[in-house]
Amino acid sequence: MKARRILAVMLAAMMLILSACGGSSAPASSEGSSAPAAPASSGSAPAAPAAAVTAQEYDAVAAVSLDFTTMDPVDTSDTLSGGIQRLIMDGMFGFDDNLGQIPLLATGYTANEDATQYVITLREGVSFSDGTPWDANAAKANLDKLADKTRGLKRTSLLSSIIESVEVTGDYEVTVNLATPFSAFIANLCHPACVMMSPKVLEAGDDVCASAPVGTGQYLFVEWEHGDHLKLELNPNWWGYEAGIVDKDAGFKTINFKVVTENATRVSMLQAGDADFIWPVPTESYDNVAADPNLTAHSEAGIVVRWLYMNTQKAPLNDVRVRKALALAVNKEAFLQVIYNGHGSVATSILGSAVTGYKGNDPVPFDVEQAKALLAEAGYPNGFTITQYYSNNTTNEKSAQFMQQQFQQIGVTLNLVGEESAMTNERIQNSTKPGAEADVDVYLTGWSPSTGDADWALRPLLCSEMAPPVNYNIAYFNNKEYDDLVHGALSVSDQAKKNEMYARAQDIVWEEMPIIPLMEQDNTWAEKSNLVDIKIYPDGAINCRNAKIAQ
Repeated sequence: MKARRILAVMLAAMMLILSACGGSSAPASSEGSSAPAAPASSGSAPAAPAAAVTAQEYDAVAAVSLDFTTMDPVDTSDTLSGGIQRLIMDGMFGFDDNLGQIPLLATGYTANEDATQYVITLREGVSFSDGTPWDANAAKANLDKLADKTRGLKRTSLLSSIIESVEVTGDYEVTVNLATPFSAFIANLCHPACVMMSPKVLEAGDDVCASAPVGTGQYLFVEWEHGDHLKLELNPNWWGYEAGIVDKDAGFKTINFKVVTENATRVSMLQAGDADFIWPVPTESYDNVAADPNLTAHSEAGIVVRWLYMNTQKAPLNDVRVRKALALAVNKEAFLQVIYNGHGSVATSILGSAVTGYKGNDPVPFDVEQAKALLAEAGYPNGFTITQYYSNNTTNEKSAQFMQQQFQQIGVTLNLVGEESAMTNERIQNSTKPGAEADVDVYLTGWSPSTGDADWALRPLLCSEMAPPVNYNIAYFNNKEYDDLVHGALSVSDQAKKNEMYARAQDIVWEEMPIIPLMEQDNTWAEKSNLVDIKIYPDGAINCRNAKIAQ
């Protein structure tokens, strides 16, 4: 009882400290902070599309909290951009609403006994929107790009160490030979990085792939004005309608994704009818949105986990005692309540609990006195000063201020620098400096493995070869046992054995503390009440393929 009263007092104090900010959540792997938004106006009836208008005649508007990073799937490290790419381009395989595997541009596959060769049969009668036929040559061109280690793109590491060669063995058949047994190969092909781009665009080069994508998807790319909006247009000839992937009347005439970094503004747009759907819903506004009869709000468990990276190559964070002290100084339950209004749970791993290979550990406790003792033992009795960069939006700002307040309790000064997301991505994710010289000290972020498998979190997030700019090991963590376990699991077909290896890797994260694990986040989204089948995948990406206007 006493503990509950203490937490309640702390939460109230933190809310007062942070009340100068704004709203809630941003896409995984580019996230941050928030503050109280204005209450929903009960008299604000959205201008809902008329019942006589079908979805395919309607120009929809969605409001998002951050700008997109690129339209090249093989160079994408954020869930927001990957979700849009899934609408423009189809993969050979993909996911249903619950991350169950389904065939898309492929119709099936066979694998040899040791999972080193996969023969994939392809869907016939499909073309890219530029008229290029979808066939085995197109599949090979895309797989070859994914296997090319020399390009330096963020997602080549998904498959470049696994694919040995790709052969065209029929007009609509490719044979993929792997360098090592890999039973999760098809699961990896479901990842949004593996959606298929027109070979003509691939030939035009990576810059064109990043800015003018062409796929076989339900939507056509129209334009992208950085920092303002990205627009898509329905592809009425999409093969998925005839194949029964979605209902034949699903999809909007256009979708204009507007970048609105201020949380309260996004909510106001939805309430006023200037936006048709938003995701995520700023959690401090969730109850008001849910109570609005003109809107429908959703909150569901997902697989996004949020944490604070610590650069393990820079002093003083290269001392595990210092990292553990910072982890002990953060009240994770308070973070969950103050920043996300309780929409989630305290993290027990770097993996979401629904991810294959998850092994939970006890949450890192909140213990200021023990944190101070560890700092003193490490030689920092009076603390030190470090910097946190973050992409400007209200959730990121509020989260950064929360961390600043928590670290102050143990004498650590956290300087905060908010920037445009493109600048932060360039500084942090695209840095070519070694860890000891990198700008990053600590970095608040999140991740969801869009394969649903442990490998695509444990490997890109903390394996030593995945430090920027190759991938997302922003901790610059370098631990041989961890690397050997994660790499070794790739060639193990027995899932129980793989899980043992992944479990030990997750234990190492808790022992070495390259991150401060914070929370497993629920997915939240909201739309006008006469729209149906707008959803969020468990990995946090938008899922509006079957969206319609209720008649």
